[in-house]
Amino acid sequence: MQSDPRLQEALDYVGIIRVISLYSLGQDGHQRDNAILEHWDRVFAPDATTDYSAAGAPVCSYRELAVWMRGANGRPGRMSRYVGWQHMLSIPVVTVDGDRAHARTDFAAVHQLRTDGPGGARSESHGAFHDDLARGKAGWRITHRRLEVYFGNELHTVNPMLPAR
Repeated sequence: MQSDPRLQEALDYVGIIRVISLYSLGQDGHQRDNAILEHWDRVFAPDATTDYSAAGAPVCSYRELAVWMRGANGRPGRMSRYVGWQHMLSIPVVTVDGDRAHARTDFAAVHQLRTDGPGGARSESHGAFHDDLARGKAGWRITHRRLEVYFGNELHTVNPMLPAR
């Protein structure tokens, strides 16, 4: 008996969304540690590449990107200047062609900058992730991710949790 192709399409879509969501869970769920690879190893193919040149990163493997973001061996990374962050993702637009797929996912990211005193600053960026994916024995994995930044800005803030002077 042949399966309904619409069922396979739905299963592919759910599997791809799961992988894309695990990326942000790894990034946002490990703000106090550098254990993002616990999630990213389930997101990226072992030989996956990333292009975050729009943010100043080299084109590199996802593991090298993690070091660029978080630092290693006592050296700070790009994310070290923040005390917290959150990445909100849109619903991906997915195209599947057999065991290959492409997804585009818009995002809005907020990063709280490390500051002294009652004032603060937050940077916001908006853009898209462009992912090439492949289906393997472990399911869907990203083989290449490119970051596109539409726009961003830095906002100066006042901490409403501090008592007024």
